[in-house]
Amino acid sequence: MEPMTHEAIIKEISALADKAAALFEEIGAGSYDGVGTTRAAFGPKETMAGEVLERFARSEGLDVSVDHVGNFHYDLTIDADAKTVVMASHLDSVPVGGNFDGLAGVVAGVLVQAACKRAGIRPATNLKTLGFRCEESPWFGTAYIGSKLALGLLDQGELDGLKRFDTGKSLGTHLHELGAVSNADEIRERRLRVEDLSAYLELHIEQGPLLDDMQLPVGVASAIRGNIRHPFASCKGRYGHAAASPRHLRSDAMTAVARLITAADAFWAELLEEGGNDDLIINFGIVTTDPEQHAMTKVPGDVRFSFNIGGTRNEVMESLYKRIRAEAEAIEREFRVGFDFGTRVGTEGIQLDSKLAEIARNAASQIGVKTHVFPTVGHDAAMFAKLGLPTGMLLVRNQNGSHNPDEAMEISDFITATKVLALWALSSTRQ
Repeated sequence: MEPMTHEAIIKEISALADKAAALFEEIGAGSYDGVGTTRAAFGPKETMAGEVLERFARSEGLDVSVDHVGNFHYDLTIDADAKTVVMASHLDSVPVGGNFDGLAGVVAGVLVQAACKRAGIRPATNLKTLGFRCEESPWFGTAYIGSKLALGLLDQGELDGLKRFDTGKSLGTHLHELGAVSNADEIRERRLRVEDLSAYLELHIEQGPLLDDMQLPVGVASAIRGNIRHPFASCKGRYGHAAASPRHLRSDAMTAVARLITAADAFWAELLEEGGNDDLIINFGIVTTDPEQHAMTKVPGDVRFSFNIGGTRNEVMESLYKRIRAEAEAIEREFRVGFDFGTRVGTEGIQLDSKLAEIARNAASQIGVKTHVFPTVGHDAAMFAKLGLPTGMLLVRNQNGSHNPDEAMEISDFITATKVLALWALSSTRQ
C-alpha cells in the first residue's frame, strides 16, 4: 500500500472516533432493556441498529440496501462486475447482553468505508459491510441464522420448524412479518454467492480475558471453535423423602448429574495435561431442578441441564464426547437414574485462512500494534470459511467478558482495531 494511502486512511479513522462513540451510544440507548442490551432476532431493536448505521452510511456517500432476508448491506462499489471484499458481523444480541458483541464489527466496517470516501481512496475492488440478523443461538436454538439465510443454507423444514424461544413463532413467520422472503427455494435462488467475493473479514470483540490479560488491544484469530451441544438434556430419578431414603436405595438425579459434571471435568483436565488441547472447553451452563417440585427435604427426581463441548480439534471433541456419554451410562447403573440427552447439535471447528491472518498481522505492525494469534469462538465467519472463501477475523480487547451487560470495550481499542481492519481490507482488495 502506498504511504500516502496508508496515512490518509489512518487519519480519517482517527477523525471518526467521536462519531463511532456516538453510534454505539445511540444504538445502545435504543436497545437498553433496563438491565443490559437486548436486540432480539428479527425484532425492532435489531432493525433500529441497522437503520442508525444506514443514516450514517448514507450521510457519508455509501449505498445501503436490505436484502431479501432482512440483512443490511452497506456498499462502496467501485465496479459492479468486480469481486467484493466483505467486512461483516451481526446486529442482534443475546437477551440482556452487551452492546458491543457483533455491533462493533458492523460499525467498524462502515467506518472503514466512510474513511475511504473521505480520503478519496479508491480500493482495488468493491468493499461491502454486512450487518447480519440473528447470529446468536438463544433466539432459535441455533447460531448464524442471518448468514445462513444470506448464503441460502437453510431448508424449508428449518424455516418452519425453528421457533423463537420467547414468541413461539417460527423463523419463517418472523421473516414474513419483517416483509422478507420465507420460502427456502426463493431464498436459495437469491443467495449471496461466494464466487462473487474475494475475502470475508470480521472484526469482533474478544469474548474472553486473554487480550486484556496480555495488555494487547488487538488479536488475530487462527481458527473458529466448533462445538458439540445438548441444549435440553435431563436426568430422571425418583423423588423421595430425604430423611427416609438411605443412599443405597435412592435414585438421586442431582447427585448423578453432579457426578457426570465432575467426571467430565476430570476428563478435560487429562486432555489439557496431554498438551495441544489448550482451546478445548466443557461447560454445563444450565443445571436446575423443577422449581414446582423441589424442596430442601426431597430427593431430587428430575434435573434439567445443558451440555457443551468446544474446541478446534474435531477428533478430540468427538472422543471426549463419547467418553462422557459412556460415563453417563455407568452413572445410570450406579445411581438408578436415566439420562436423556435430547437432540445433539453443533458445528465443526474451522481453520481460518493463514495468508489473511499474516496480512492482518502485517497491517497491525504498520501502525506499531502488537498482536497475538489464537482461536476464537463461533461467529458468522464460520459459514463463509466453510464454503471455501478466504476468511479472517480480528479480535478487539474487551473487559468483563461478553454476553452480559458489563461488556466494556474501550473506544480507543476499537479505533486501533478499525485502523488495522482498514489496512487489512485495502491490502486484501489487491490480492
